[in-house]
Amino acid sequence: MAYTAKTLLVAAALAAAPTISSAVSLDFSAGSFDAVTDTLTFSDVAEGTDLVITTIGGSSWDSNNDARNGTVNGDDGRINVATGTMADLRFSFVDSDTGGAMVLTEVEMAFFDLDFAGQEVLTLRSPGSTITRVDTSLDVSTEPGAVTVTGADDINVANVTDSDALSEEQEQATVVFAFDELSSFDLSFDAGGDLGSGRNFLFAGDFEFVGPTTEIPFPPAPIPLPAAGFLLIGGLGALAMARRKKS
Repeated sequence: MAYTAKTLLVAAALAAAPTISSAVSLDFSAGSFDAVTDTLTFSDVAEGTDLVITTIGGSSWDSNNDARNGTVNGDDGRINVATGTMADLRFSFVDSDTGGAMVLTEVEMAFFDLDFAGQEVLTLRSPGSTITRVDTSLDVSTEPGAVTVTGADDINVANVTDSDALSEEQEQATVVFAFDELSSFDLSFDAGGDLGSGRNFLFAGDFEFVGPTTEIPFPPAPIPLPAAGFLLIGGLGALAMARRKKS
């Protein structure tokens, strides 16, 4: 595999970044939003670490109410996205003093209250795992490079006021994204519906399911190739060798 100079520099920078090596419980009690730069910052989410949420690649983040981006319920985070729009966001963990990358291990972030007739959609575009209740009310689908979680089209659960005390229905509309080791991850927020309103996406970093769960690794494991496929590949390889010998 060939590596570009940029890839090597990024890998070296991450290797040199400070690492919090134990499981991290994230605290979102100190959030502030800069509407000019579309930047949401949570200070001290872990020891010496801030979480900075920004748009990706020059994309836009339209909020129906900028004041709803930040902290809610004391220590949960909240992102507001205008209906009829999508926000492609990068969650980056940085050193509180230097702003440099921080590598965290065993990170989990839960997102709640995904409903509104399938109009609240999350798409994870970074390696990790997706965890839901076995009896989830969410629709989960995978495709190359992404896993998408959609609020079920037949429910509208009560708004979450305490992430530590969810009803069974609220828990069934919750998803957790888990990461073994990372400094950032990419997540898209799709707020369906007509323009003129907004959707609130609540999240927490210390949530545990009460009911049994199922886990979908991402990227998904490769699909095993049937025996016939191996025979076909072997046959094509032998044919190619025969052609080379004749030429």
